[in-house]
Amino acid sequence: MTTPYSAARYDEMPSLWDGFANLVRPGLGLSAFGANVMNLPPDYETKSHDESESGQEELYVGLAGAGAVLVGEERTRLALDPECAVRVGPGTPRVLASGPDGLRVLIIGGVPGEAYAAPEWSSG
Repeated sequence: MTTPYSAARYDEMPSLWDGFANLVRPGLGLSAFGANVMNLPPDYETKSHDESESGQEELYVGLAGAGAVLVGEERTRLALDPECAVRVGPGTPRVLASGPDGLRVLIIGGVPGEAYAAPEWSSG
């Protein structure tokens, strides 16, 4: 049986890409949904992607710094900072973009109406 709670600093969690991403799900032993923290350097944009294959919708929560989620082919700019959250559906392309101070963002994902199945790359 798992313990009824867990806690860890982000820098103590498994990471990918030289600390660019902290794997919150395996770091805390979550099983109901996926969760990662991305640490974007100043004035950076991720590659565009969507979640058509996985069917996941994603919630982006700004933790520190500021930036935006650029959604759709038209790259509609949705502000992302500690006062904002953004949800993006599975088939919508998205890019994370940081401002001059960088951006730390919590990303939570899951497939609506289905039990969570962790992708292999996110197991830490």
